[in-house]
Amino acid sequence: MEYRIRRALQGMVRHSYLKDEGTALEKDIIDCSLGINPCGVTPKLTKDMYAATFDILASYPAHPYVETRRHICEYFSDVASLDVGQLSMQNGSMSALRAVNSIFLEDGTRVLAPQPCFSSYTTDARACGAEVDVVPLREEDHFAFPVEEYVAAIREDHRLAYLDNPNNPTGQALSIADLRRILTAAREKGVLVLVDEAYGDFLDKSESALSLLDEFDNLIVTRTFSKGFGLGALRAGYIAVPKAMADILEAFGGEMNLTTPAAAMIPVVLSDPAFLAYSRDLIAQNNQKLISGLQVLKTSATRDDVPITLFYTDQDVDLGALFWKYGIRVENGVDFEGIGKRHVRLRVPQDITELARRLERIEAELQTAR
Repeated sequence: MEYRIRRALQGMVRHSYLKDEGTALEKDIIDCSLGINPCGVTPKLTKDMYAATFDILASYPAHPYVETRRHICEYFSDVASLDVGQLSMQNGSMSALRAVNSIFLEDGTRVLAPQPCFSSYTTDARACGAEVDVVPLREEDHFAFPVEEYVAAIREDHRLAYLDNPNNPTGQALSIADLRRILTAAREKGVLVLVDEAYGDFLDKSESALSLLDEFDNLIVTRTFSKGFGLGALRAGYIAVPKAMADILEAFGGEMNLTTPAAAMIPVVLSDPAFLAYSRDLIAQNNQKLISGLQVLKTSATRDDVPITLFYTDQDVDLGALFWKYGIRVENGVDFEGIGKRHVRLRVPQDITELARRLERIEAELQTAR
């Protein structure tokens, strides 16, 4: 039988670093792959709290999650005047991004994106029928984000201008001033700016694009509880839009996207900003120690308090395979558009002692091969 899938999917190359690597890590492997909080989850969240949701698993979730959305609005109340109608709960930030794409993209539309960026986003945009125009982050500039080049690339025929902020895989973040510059240029051309803040909780709240929603009616923000707040297994995220777009979000944002256990845990993790501050401080210390000790490997422009960084070499080697040889699991550059086998994304662990030793051995091998 011929399966007549949509034309946009026919022959499309799917870019993603998510793949089946088994159900358990070998005990001698240092896992620096997926972008979780290396410190785990707030100690305020207990097993008993999670177990308490067991008795209501037979019931449907409390859509439309008014109380959950109210907790999020209160959490950001010192930097943004959000109301619950501006938020739509989603099954993680990828679900949020796909929902936005499903609302705004169709055959013949165009999206602007940096390269490299979160590869699953651009893959989904193409699956919706859109063409993706890219602004390269150049290796000779340590992959620093070229704000003015991005601004100049925005055109009236772009339905969306995508930014992952912090950027995945480099870990660098745009300032509020840079975001305002991009949003202003995009608004002049009638273009929506989609800011993916999956790693946003590793930044101060004042650095979130949420603080600009009252100022810009062409801004959409997606966020997740999977990373900074440590709820990766629960798949919880949300979309935030300006008040003028709230009716569209309510109509097309989806239904029952959030599980009952996730909805129960969100107020708990939001109640402990000190845990986020502790996590950011530890991540910054670990990143500074790791990067300052490098002699051969190079790193991208990044933020110390964001747990991911792009490592690379100018030698023609499969860097992901070399890291694996020394027992370090990373995300390979070939799974991102615009970079390749000489690049890996590394998420810093909570304890870097053994990782630092293994990086020294990797650098020694690279030095010998020169």
